[in-house]
Amino acid sequence: MNDVVATKSRTRIEVERVEGDDVVLSLHESAYAIRLRWAGDDAPSTGVVAGRIQVRALRLHGSSAGGRFIEPVAGAPRIVSGTVEAIDAGSATIAIRSVVQMQVALERREDLALCHVGGHVNFHVHSDGEFIPDT
Repeated sequence: MNDVVATKSRTRIEVERVEGDDVVLSLHESAYAIRLRWAGDDAPSTGVVAGRIQVRALRLHGSSAGGRFIEPVAGAPRIVSGTVEAIDAGSATIAIRSVVQMQVALERREDLALCHVGGHVNFHVHSDGEFIPDT
């Protein structure tokens, strides 16, 4: 993955609670409670953390318009919609701006043809999303 995708997918987010190997991340003044696996060495604590949300997309769809959302609002992400901010064709990875910045690994390389910076995409995700804290 190139530096642009890594930089554009970096975010600061609130750890609401820790549940085993997972964290529940909340967004300021919203109902979102996103559950992801913690990919750091040390057990997290509550409070604001910096890092990257990383998910793996199943088939990606381009669209001419749409909102930025993650479904469901609480729990592990299943559907994500947002705007492409950076593309790394070599690793088939994109950075998107949804309700939060996110790094997305594309399962199907051919989906890169649907991605362009500033374009809108939506997709289903694998259930193994993770939060990678800055070191």
